[in-house]
Amino acid sequence: MTGIEKRDWKGYTLVMPSICHCYVGQLAVDILINTLHMKSVHILDWTCVEPVIAYDPYENANRENLAFGIEVYEEQNLKILVIQQRGNIVSGKRQEFVDKLLEFFKNEQLKEIIVLTAFNAVERNDVQLTGEQFRYLSTTAINSNDLNWIALEERQDKNHHKIIRDRDRYYIAGGGIANRLFYTAQQAQIPITVLLMFTDIGQEIQHSNELLVRLNQWKKWCQVEQWQMPASQRAWIETQTVPPIY
Repeated sequence: MTGIEKRDWKGYTLVMPSICHCYVGQLAVDILINTLHMKSVHILDWTCVEPVIAYDPYENANRENLAFGIEVYEEQNLKILVIQQRGNIVSGKRQEFVDKLLEFFKNEQLKEIIVLTAFNAVERNDVQLTGEQFRYLSTTAINSNDLNWIALEERQDKNHHKIIRDRDRYYIAGGGIANRLFYTAQQAQIPITVLLMFTDIGQEIQHSNELLVRLNQWKKWCQVEQWQMPASQRAWIETQTVPPIY
């Protein structure tokens, strides 16, 4: 671990994306960091993540700041720690990434992990095709009735029987590391919650905002009329071209 400064993060909630279908998790985390004006406090030099260096994507006065492959941001008053991952996990290093993340969680004595991700909408089952397109998975008790949340449905085999093996009971298609991280944290009795949207191409920004609405509905961290998209996302949207229709 290396970087800028380090405080006592005991009892903080850790929020992070899973690099996923349509990059919904990363987009949501960028918007969260930008809206709360979170400060970069650490750089994680994990060799299991591809190195990245780029201009600071947020609305900071200091435009000379740089962003790195996997970086830690802090909101001290709300006791939120955010990991933004910009570099892909090196091939064959997924379990190493999960192990390092959970080691970081234990060493810093954090409170819980919240993962933001997406589920490739084309992989939905019949029950999931209509209605609410948000789901969650959690090892902790969440008052889902008050929140009007629906838990992610368990998988079924080809004979429509529930799958017994814990590791295979849930499937997040296109969800990146989320499946593996959830199962490993569950086995280690680490509190973890995964928030996800059934997402198709073109719904990235809408669904990243929806994830934050759900997160804030649960945690009540801030009162915002509108989440603040960073300049990097606006530039990305404005420069996208419409694919040919013929």
